[in-house]
Amino acid sequence: MRSIPAQIKSYAPGFALALVIALLAKGIEALLPFDVIGASVIAMFIGMLINGYRKPGKTTAPGVKFTAKKILKFAIILLGASLNVTTILNVGRMSLTVMLFTLLTCFGGGYFIGRALGLDWKLSNLISAGTGICGGSAIAAVAPVIDAKDSDIAYALSATFLFDMAMIVLFPIMGRAMGLSDMAYGLWTGTAVNDTSSVVAAGYAFSEGAGDFATMVKLTRTLAIIPTVVVFSFVSMHLKKPPRPAAQCRSSGRASSRGSSSAFSPWRCSAAWA
Repeated sequence: MRSIPAQIKSYAPGFALALVIALLAKGIEALLPFDVIGASVIAMFIGMLINGYRKPGKTTAPGVKFTAKKILKFAIILLGASLNVTTILNVGRMSLTVMLFTLLTCFGGGYFIGRALGLDWKLSNLISAGTGICGGSAIAAVAPVIDAKDSDIAYALSATFLFDMAMIVLFPIMGRAMGLSDMAYGLWTGTAVNDTSSVVAAGYAFSEGAGDFATMVKLTRTLAIIPTVVVFSFVSMHLKKPPRPAAQCRSSGRASSRGSSSAFSPWRCSAAWA
């Protein structure tokens, strides 16, 4: 295992690259004549452009991965720590009705659309969880509970990621075109955008107030992971329960006529086929 100084040294080039891209994006945002697209969206496109021409090598790859996986999450934690708890609770109560409606719409609509398209129920529910709750985090939480295949997980992650990329760019433009207030846009973004980092990017691309509100809505929405995982664990346990063969039920019935009456109960066979 490498020492801490060695790890820092390996992360430094990639982290420096991400920092330069972030500063460049902030500079480009300041030079734009009007506020249409945020620095986070500009940084995302700069990163995609660089990656298209030259992928991270051995020097920058560890730092880029560390920045994307650790620094980004830590920044979101700091963002949450800067928000007022009372305000978060108030916003959570305001968004609860909308959140419940979107969850029912995602899972209900996902079920019927999945059946219409002939999708496996695991894949359709992974996409519904990613869309309705918290993107990749919800998919990662639900997948092991329902024993989803790696291909289904990859497909669900790709679908939510592509949708997130489109929303990060389009939502601020659409919000300004519709003349939404910071609160309305924050509620819309926090409810509709999938991943937490994408909510932060799309929210603050509109305004600081909208970004704060969207983040608080998203924090409330993320709590839905817990009951969703519990529900799917019961569903998975029920589906894994082996059905009792009819022949065994008939033989049990014959045995009960010869022996004790407690050896056969009709509800046992009916429950096995429920």
